[in-house]
Amino acid sequence: MKRKLLTLSVASVISAGTLIAPLSSNYAFAQSIKEKQKSVQSDIQKKKAEISTLSAQAKEMESEMNEITAKVNDTNAKIKDTTQKVNDTKQEINELQAKIKETKQRIAERNKVLQDRARSIQQSDGSDSYLDVLLNSQSFGDFIDRAVAVTTFVSADHKILKEQEADKKALEQSEADLNNKLQEVQQELSKLEDLKSQLKYQINDKNSILAKIKEEQESAKGELGDLQDKAASLAEQEKAAEAEQEKERQAFRTTSSNSSSHSSGNSSGSHSSGSAYSAPSDGPVYHGSGAIEAAISAGSSIVGRSPYNWGGGRSSADIQNRSFDCSSFVRWAYAMAGVNLGSITGTSTNTLVYQGRAVSASEMKRGDLLFFDTYKTNGHVGIYLGNGQFLDDNSSHGVSIDSLNNPYWKATFKGVVRRVVE
Repeated sequence: MKRKLLTLSVASVISAGTLIAPLSSNYAFAQSIKEKQKSVQSDIQKKKAEISTLSAQAKEMESEMNEITAKVNDTNAKIKDTTQKVNDTKQEINELQAKIKETKQRIAERNKVLQDRARSIQQSDGSDSYLDVLLNSQSFGDFIDRAVAVTTFVSADHKILKEQEADKKALEQSEADLNNKLQEVQQELSKLEDLKSQLKYQINDKNSILAKIKEEQESAKGELGDLQDKAASLAEQEKAAEAEQEKERQAFRTTSSNSSSHSSGNSSGSHSSGSAYSAPSDGPVYHGSGAIEAAISAGSSIVGRSPYNWGGGRSSADIQNRSFDCSSFVRWAYAMAGVNLGSITGTSTNTLVYQGRAVSASEMKRGDLLFFDTYKTNGHVGIYLGNGQFLDDNSSHGVSIDSLNNPYWKATFKGVVRRVVE
């Protein structure tokens, strides 16, 4: 009898253990799903924060674009006004030139009158001068008549001379006015050209950055959608696992209630996993003879053949296709010369501005890094070539050689220079 009871007890324990084993397995599976859900939800929150940041950046960039558009509209109005000034000035020039021609004609005619009058008096009675005319009078009455005539002639000549002098001064003043007018128009046109040049660079920069931000927004939204789909799938898996657990618990309760003996047991398990990622450290910066010329040679080899790509140059595909932005281009050019200015993915103007050592603008030499305040402080970088020229990758022309005398670059260069190779 005791052997029979023992057999039944053992059977109950085995039966219960058989049910508990899959129950524990499903519990672990459910816990695994929950951990995955936590991870996915964390990724979703991060992705939403990323999208929010990108949206704020896009909004800020659009605000800046609106400001530039307002400047463009203002500039267009100035262009219209200046064009009108140019036309008005040309009209005034034509009128002044006509007046100058007319004045010269009057002076020539008056000179001829004086010459004819003097010739006429000299030919009268063979006289050679006004004095001879008076001395050759036949009588006192004739003397008086001649004196009156001479006085009239002299007065008329004096008047003509005064008029000539006045016309001459008017002509000189007209010439001065004309020169001043031309100078004002030239200055106005020069300012207008500088303004147009600066706005062109600004608009290209902002459009390029805004397009890249929107591209990243769309990519982030797509990734968020994938994460949300994954979260929904995990929720379905969790629901199914819980249903399976409930079925097994119910089966266990039924079996236990029918058993002649009851035993209980529990199992516990733990699962932990972890991983850590450590970014590889950058190699040491190489300072070698000829590194500057090697870097410039590498960069110059793609002038006019590498379009600007904001955020580009940070993958092997981009580097193979020579698709860079300003900072990745500079990093690549020096990397080709064996000089390490930072990691492929982590290099930006913010990191390059701390490479090497600072030198003053008056001491900059070939190979130094020049920084420009474009869309932000030190927002653009290039390699100095000497003679006021530098090699860079910009949103207007891609990889190109630009001049510090260009109004836009001249206005944005604040003297920040770093020497990375001695």
